[in-house]
Amino acid sequence: MLLLISTSLTACFKDITKRDVVYFNDFEDQKKDSINVYGAAGLVDSLKITQFNNSAVLGRFNSNFVVFEMRNLPIHNVLKIEFDLLIHDDWRGNFLAPGAIYPEFYQVQLDNNTIYLTTFSNGSYNQSFPNNYQTNLINNKAFSNAWGVFPGVCSKVDQTNGTSLYKIEYITSHSGPVRLTFNDIANSATSLCQKSWSLDNLKLTAINN
Repeated sequence: MLLLISTSLTACFKDITKRDVVYFNDFEDQKKDSINVYGAAGLVDSLKITQFNNSAVLGRFNSNFVVFEMRNLPIHNVLKIEFDLLIHDDWRGNFLAPGAIYPEFYQVQLDNNTIYLTTFSNGSYNQSFPNNYQTNLINNKAFSNAWGVFPGVCSKVDQTNGTSLYKIEYITSHSGPVRLTFNDIANSATSLCQKSWSLDNLKLTAINN
């Protein structure tokens, strides 16, 4: 009888899902391990950690690629990605500027595959998020799915709807090392004061089931 009970328990434990939080960074301790920032001229020497709404955030960025890379993850077949994205100042969603063939995008790639290519609006224009952008336009209202709305930091510093905060969660099948890229794609040059973005609470969970 004891042998049967032991065998049964062993079989049950084999089916338990294993979850490992392999990375978490709220940037409060100023650590920037596993992260590099690139601009038009290549690697940016210093990463920026600034204060927004009494919290440390990685940013602000404009026309930058923020690259997170991590090797030697535990064995896993599912990856859960979580992060806070702050969209600062004059983002105009699906608005097409005169002569432009596409709006200004925000993009996230996992292992060089695009998982988000979308638009955000801090004003009267519609946006694509929480959907990805499509040429026939998915028009969601500005701030759709935003977790919070705050004053801007520069061009909309005196406006209460100048920054939008999105809590993003993405789960996918996955194995091996991780490379995450975050970047904005503008159709014309814009200044850091006109529009920018920041990251916070970046968390990766490796799941093996």
